Amino acid sequence: MSNKRLFGGTRLGDIANSARERSGETPTLERLGPQAILPTAELALHGRTSPGLTRETVLSVDPKRCRGWKYHNRTGAWYTRDRCADLINSIPKDGQQEPALARRISGDPGFDYELIYGMRRRFACEVTNTKLKVRVVDISDAQAAVLMHLENADRQDITAMERALSFQAQLDARLFPTQEALANALNVSKGQVTKMLKAAQLLAHASIANLLVDRSAVPIEQAYKLATLMDRPGARDVVLQAAKNAGRREEEGGRDPRAVLKLLLASLDQSRKLEPVRREYNVGKAGRAILVRNAKGKVTVAFPKGLGPSDRDAVIQAMEQILKDLA
Repeated sequence: MSNKRLFGGTRLGDIANSARERSGETPTLERLGPQAILPTAELALHGRTSPGLTRETVLSVDPKRCRGWKYHNRTGAWYTRDRCADLINSIPKDGQQEPALARRISGDPGFDYELIYGMRRRFACEVTNTKLKVRVVDISDAQAAVLMHLENADRQDITAMERALSFQAQLDARLFPTQEALANALNVSKGQVTKMLKAAQLLAHASIANLLVDRSAVPIEQAYKLATLMDRPGARDVVLQAAKNAGRREEEGGRDPRAVLKLLLASLDQSRKLEPVRREYNVGKAGRAILVRNAKGKVTVAFPKGLGPSDRDAVIQAMEQILKDLA
């Protein structure tokens, strides 16, 4: 792992060495016992290729003095007693097994550190009135993005949509110059990054984002499908209007994200049935019927040459065909 090149020619091992050399913090120190297994990000940070058995020195800090890194890939929906119950129960009994990774910050009177990863640990420590163990490093945002991804890549409790939103935020902030650079740095396929970013674009629309309260629960496959369909002519306006209509109804606010996306996808099916239509039908040997349906579904049938008693059967036949076509 230490020989793997990242962005701008940087090696993962170089990140580790730089971070280790600059992490000489001296406030309240506390030692962790030997660990048989280190997280992937720990291996990257220290340039190790096998689990370390040496003792590690970390800081023990007030969790309330720590805030999340602005590009953190967990949404606020995770920081509840239910979702952090495992840590809330284990930390008082067994202690914090792995330190969070932090950078020191200045200019914010409310906080001393920002956490690159470890926000669930921070929440659990605050709830249990326990000091939070952190390793403080001095690294760039791009390096922090790599380490956060390595730490969380195999965690099933971080959803694909959370990762997608994090990728989008990192690109918007120019942590990586291109999608390809981000994909290479994080060792994710370019196709997967493209698909995830497409899905994340859906939440850039306020009317849709307002319906999807818990972004962590948004299914990325459905989001990608809807975002792709919205590129079709006229589809974007139909979906956004459906989202606005849903937002006006109070009951929509509590919808499950899957139900919301299903509703918005259905709006496109409905709009296809109501596309404006103009058709002509033969009525008998010489007559014509002109069918017009507008976008609101109003249907008119006109007979430019008029009708006579002898046209009765031909008109009935034409109307039967019209009703069949509109079904």
